[in-house]
Amino acid sequence: MIDKPPVEETNFSDICTNQCRGACCAPWWGIINYSVIKKPGPAHANAFRAELVQGIRIREKRIVKAYITGEAPPRPLFTRPESYNLVLRDIKKEGENLRLELIVMFAFRCSFLSENNTCEIHPTVISGPDIRPPHCGALGSPGQRPGEQGYCPIIGVAEKSQGTLSPEIDKAIRDEKSTAERYLAEGAGDMETAASRVVEQLLEYCRLNNITSGTTGTGDKKPGRNEPCHCGSGRKYKKCHGA
Repeated sequence: MIDKPPVEETNFSDICTNQCRGACCAPWWGIINYSVIKKPGPAHANAFRAELVQGIRIREKRIVKAYITGEAPPRPLFTRPESYNLVLRDIKKEGENLRLELIVMFAFRCSFLSENNTCEIHPTVISGPDIRPPHCGALGSPGQRPGEQGYCPIIGVAEKSQGTLSPEIDKAIRDEKSTAERYLAEGAGDMETAASRVVEQLLEYCRLNNITSGTTGTGDKKPGRNEPCHCGSGRKYKKCHGA
């Protein structure tokens, strides 16, 4: 079997500027995976919420600082996200601690995206050198595979279809936009709300697994039914762990 010749790279740029029109940039998603180690038991829920908010804030600033144009002076692409998603992907016990696997997602609106979702600093638009940040410039690189830097599922489909007008590409664009809309709808308007959702998930995990502050079992003395629950939820024991 003879392999088909690769599609010209200019055709991939045409997909970005004339067909896709912002599936990856409207909004642009900054996604970071990280983990935190926490003592078992949610007695210090407020402190943990503040810790999560601080972690989100640090990562947000890191993205804003990294995404600037390659000009002199440089211009930032982003200000602040319009949506925050903090996902508690997994909880694992590590000795006496809990490891929380988290994904934080920031929905940014790029300052250089026009009303019709065209990148105003794309090299094919400005007919000049690529002044986009390296991370942006790598996105949509031909030959990349899932998990590799620069991989774009739409360009991946275009490579397989050997063309720019196939129904498969149209479907890939629709899928990308649908996923972005879903994440945007599920997100929170501020980092405090996003952090609170994770704290509630952790409280529920501890409740279901009978994890109290500082222990992983039932050795702590139980409070009275009408006393505040030992887990820090603020509810009476009879309506929380005593239910």
